[in-house]
Amino acid sequence: MMASLLTDLGLSDTGLVGVSEAELREVAEDQAVASMPGRYVEFLRVMGRSGGSLLVGTDAFYPDILGIKQDGLQLLADSGVPDLAPSGAVVFAMHQGYQVYWMPGDSSDDPPVYMYQEGDAQVSQEWKSFTEFLRHELTASA
Repeated sequence: MMASLLTDLGLSDTGLVGVSEAELREVAEDQAVASMPGRYVEFLRVMGRSGGSLLVGTDAFYPDILGIKQDGLQLLADSGVPDLAPSGAVVFAMHQGYQVYWMPGDSSDDPPVYMYQEGDAQVSQEWKSFTEFLRHELTASA
């Protein structure tokens, strides 16, 4: 499965560092969800500690992602849109404290991704899948 994510994204494993199984369990416990989407689990196993040039400047890697769900939900609450992310969402990244990224926790293996930016009244951007989000980020960083 790991090779498929790298292949799908056209990445080599240079500069990528994954998390251990214990760290993966720690992330799942921190998210307080029964299970996490398969593609996100794969992402963590392949590049959960370092994504090379992917997502530079964004808190999306272990151990910085521990506590990120609470921080992201707090940003939504402080912005007056506390119900924007559904119950059970997996909040997987924050950028500079003003953007939060999440996906439904109880959906498909490769669920849609939503981003909220502080000051907006609704979802600021969305992608059809976690894989599409990663492709977008790779293009943006190229």
